Amino acid sequence: MILEASLLCTVALAICGAVISFLGLLDGPERRGKSYKWKKDGDPALPKDAGPLLVALDKIQWFILSHFPRKVVPILFPPPNLNFYDVKEFPGVAGKVCITIDDCFVRQSNAACSLVSVVRSILSGLGHKASFFTTLNYSKEDWKQEEIVKVLKDGHELCNHCKDDREYDSESKEVFEKDLDETEEFLKDCYAMMGKEKVGAWFRAPSGKMSKAMEEALAERGMTNVMMDCYGNDPHIPDARFVASCILRAVTDGSIIILHCPEKGFREWEVEILQMVLDGLKKKGLKSVTLSEMKKIALAEKAD
Repeated sequence: MILEASLLCTVALAICGAVISFLGLLDGPERRGKSYKWKKDGDPALPKDAGPLLVALDKIQWFILSHFPRKVVPILFPPPNLNFYDVKEFPGVAGKVCITIDDCFVRQSNAACSLVSVVRSILSGLGHKASFFTTLNYSKEDWKQEEIVKVLKDGHELCNHCKDDREYDSESKEVFEKDLDETEEFLKDCYAMMGKEKVGAWFRAPSGKMSKAMEEALAERGMTNVMMDCYGNDPHIPDARFVASCILRAVTDGSIIILHCPEKGFREWEVEILQMVLDGLKKKGLKSVTLSEMKKIALAEKAD
């Protein structure tokens, strides 16, 4: 019965997503922040950029999914994707979750636009660790690398989100590998600046879109595509309370949460979402660790 409901939900989500995509094509330049040159079309920068109808449909989609994500997400993102750690299989993950932050670190070239220090402060204030999925072209400038070093000093982790903020599922294997490897080398260099070696082999496909070529490239490098079981479509729904409620409704032992990196003038609502999520985790007795820490804990106490 639950499986049937999950399949129906998956179909409903697909239909809802198709409607949202179609309506997105009808948006004018004033919608979804298409007039900004430093970000990709389709991503609202400010709340006013998000069309009310599209936001309403997005909310329906993610409200439904948040009620039984662990039944639906494995259908949407089957193995070898990592969506969560099941506490029945990995008892050691009890009380632990992973907060992952995408599109790191800053799109804009102005250092005054960075909110990385704010994100660090919120996480550190409550003793949480996060995994920062790094987009190379948002991270290469010297002042951004200084921010990244501070993130590592706080005990957080850097993960690979590829070179550009775009989908790679229609690209050749060679094109994807080039950008994947370039980003990975950058991340290793960031760790080297701290006198450390990069440990985790984590990747997240932009927009969650994978291809066979991408799967092959990751497998050859021993890398894992990480998805989630807790999400509220935070890039497209500028409603912190709604997004946080979706995440906290779904979250449990071993969960993987996806949020996105804010900056001044772009996705500033992410700051409030992060604070709300952390407050909710505290009430549930859950603590965020990095993906590499979670894996280590999980494998150390795997059930027979």
